[in-house]
Amino acid sequence: MTGAAVVVGGGFASLEVALALSSQRPAIRVTVISSETQLTYRPWLIRVPAGGPPPPVIPLARLLAAARVDVIAGTVIGADVMAHRVVLSSGAEIEYDQLVVATGAVADRTRITGARDHALFPCDLNDAAEFAARVAASNINVVVVFGWERPGPGLEYAGWIAAHRPGVKVTAIDGDGTLARRFGDRATAHIRSLFERRGARLVTEGAVERIGNGTVEVGGRMITADVIAVAAPLRGTTAWLPPALVDEHALLRVNNTMAAAAAVWGIGDVVAVPEGYRLPPTLRSIQATASGVANNVARALRGDSAKPILRPGGPDMMLPDLAGTAVLVRERRLLLSGRLPLLLRSSGERRYLRSRNAN
Repeated sequence: MTGAAVVVGGGFASLEVALALSSQRPAIRVTVISSETQLTYRPWLIRVPAGGPPPPVIPLARLLAAARVDVIAGTVIGADVMAHRVVLSSGAEIEYDQLVVATGAVADRTRITGARDHALFPCDLNDAAEFAARVAASNINVVVVFGWERPGPGLEYAGWIAAHRPGVKVTAIDGDGTLARRFGDRATAHIRSLFERRGARLVTEGAVERIGNGTVEVGGRMITADVIAVAAPLRGTTAWLPPALVDEHALLRVNNTMAAAAAVWGIGDVVAVPEGYRLPPTLRSIQATASGVANNVARALRGDSAKPILRPGGPDMMLPDLAGTAVLVRERRLLLSGRLPLLLRSSGERRYLRSRNAN
């Protein structure tokens, strides 16, 4: 079996699905199109404003080369899914038999009124560096707004700063009712108590309505701050795809096989799964689906039908790292808190980083 699979993206999803394709189906010609040669381990960005070291870096291009995956340095600006072709910013056109969209998502800077002009978005690398630099100053008020599709990083940023920056006053604001909807009363009470013991505040009353110059309007009242961070509603990086394939947040709509259209597949933060299905947080979802996506690409190249990857009714699992402690929540039930769930998470992360030669 031969065929050309093109993977667009330079993050975890791109790396893992390309490695899965290469190892499971060596007859497939795999090409990754990415403007990046290294991959920052973004889950550990949360530690940097608290005085932690820069997160480790995974040698993306070197790992792909070792797996006999071709890498094209560039940015995709268009796709003709009928002609099976993507277009690069250089003007080059790359043909494919199967296309895997693994471009991830970035902060949606316009979903909250005023946020684009008055807030930082530390889930994006450039804003993460500026946020860390500004938090390093003492005697300032920092507000971290969290919620929406990925509430963990915002809670984690606030928890780490509160634990390690005693001169910084931290307020964590639940921007859209995430704690009530996904964590439940017991976990919320536990997190609130943890924040209060660290001299921080957790605000859960009302949705964030507007962000101004040094102000956050939430539940009809104003909270002031020297630094405002939003972490973060997400928007897919899919401007290069036909609009019919994406939803209102520019996320790629996929079915339970992770297919978006004939010969087009999605993986990672860029996807929107069907109603009734759920993906775990980013890295775990990628690890859980990369092999299945690779298998379905291979099946499509053989002319076989794709197999379901997603299962309906998967549990909603949350495991935020709150600096020295964590909470494990499943379907709004607090299952574990303290160091044990943190050790479970950390051991999995360190195994992954070792397996990918991170430094």
